[in-house]
Amino acid sequence: MFSYIFQGILQGLTEFLPVSSSGHLTLFQHFSGSHDLETNMLTDISLHFGTLLAVIFFFRADLLPYFTPAGWKDAARRRVAFLIIAGSIPTAIIGLSFKKNFEALFSMPRAVCIALFLTGTILLISEKLKKHSSQTELCKLSWFRSLAIGVAQGLAITPGISRSGSTIAAGLLLGLKGEEAAKFSFLLMIPAVGGATLLEFKDLAKTGLPANLDLTGLVSGTLAATLTGFLALKFLVYIIKEQKLSYFSYYLFLVSITSFILIQFAGK
Repeated sequence: MFSYIFQGILQGLTEFLPVSSSGHLTLFQHFSGSHDLETNMLTDISLHFGTLLAVIFFFRADLLPYFTPAGWKDAARRRVAFLIIAGSIPTAIIGLSFKKNFEALFSMPRAVCIALFLTGTILLISEKLKKHSSQTELCKLSWFRSLAIGVAQGLAITPGISRSGSTIAAGLLLGLKGEEAAKFSFLLMIPAVGGATLLEFKDLAKTGLPANLDLTGLVSGTLAATLTGFLALKFLVYIIKEQKLSYFSYYLFLVSITSFILIQFAGK
């Protein structure tokens, strides 16, 4: 059970911080000797569901009006909803088309290390270049730019490519204000992770739970991911305001290089 709780805490801390939760989970599972891909994939999806609950609670004030007729009368709120739908389309296409290819990468820790280094590079570049872009509010984002951010999210299915990092970086480079880029990133997560969770449970209905799965541990890990994810969200909003994304770049470079060296020496 401790392993699941630790992974839940790791997921919660790294899902919203732009450092790739899937990359961290994959490396942890590799170094801890957990090589059952089916169990690891189910764990990954369940912990992502935990952080999905965190983002829904964090943005409850923004989401609740969509469940009332009056909420849809607000033009700006209605446009944001359609931007989220538009941004989710390329994510769904990429995810469904290349699902097996992306899943194979979960058993390739060296590829994950490279992807983590790439994420760090993306964050560093976005922080340098965003100073030269305009500062647009989310409700004024163009449809084309929302699709581009959706493509960034779709490619982030790759373990090691941070979903929040790539979408926030794309938003910044496309002219969104820092807080608006973060908000759009987290709202885009809801249909993406929600859809992936439904697909995983659909498969489970056919195949059943893996034999070596600790269900109690998985539930505990999911709750841990929800709690730590909420705290990480509050921290990231502060970091975005302070414009310090480059700090995460240096962390990712360190994790990537250190893990790659350890894997090489272990010969695995």
